[in-house]
Amino acid sequence: MILGSLAFHVSGLVAVETLLRSIDERRQKPRSITFFLLLILISANAALIMHVFEAGSWALLYWRIGALTDFRIAMLYSFNALTAYGHEAGMLQDEWRLLGAIESMNGVIIFGLTTAYLFNAMGEFRPARLSNIRND
Repeated sequence: MILGSLAFHVSGLVAVETLLRSIDERRQKPRSITFFLLLILISANAALIMHVFEAGSWALLYWRIGALTDFRIAMLYSFNALTAYGHEAGMLQDEWRLLGAIESMNGVIIFGLTTAYLFNAMGEFRPARLSNIRND
């Protein structure tokens, strides 16, 4: 699950980066604050969708192996484990509790990747400064 989640997440971030670069290269004018916000919102929403899909995958695993009997509870548990929030609505059966800790470690990694990506995107796609435009 961890390897699949990481592969999915990194592939998604690369796809978003490719899309944003494509959009940016088609612009004829310098980047504006509005354009910058649009690119960051696209990035953040794409990351959010990936995180929801990943939590859903973990929840499906919990439900399918019988660690949690209700999918809605499994989804809530998964969001809690993935974000390290820690207030789970249900408890995993004893033999599956280590899996919840593993999901938490996975969450730390993918949220770290997302943070690094968004930080880089903010630097990469920030608007041009007026002093840079006047010198060109």
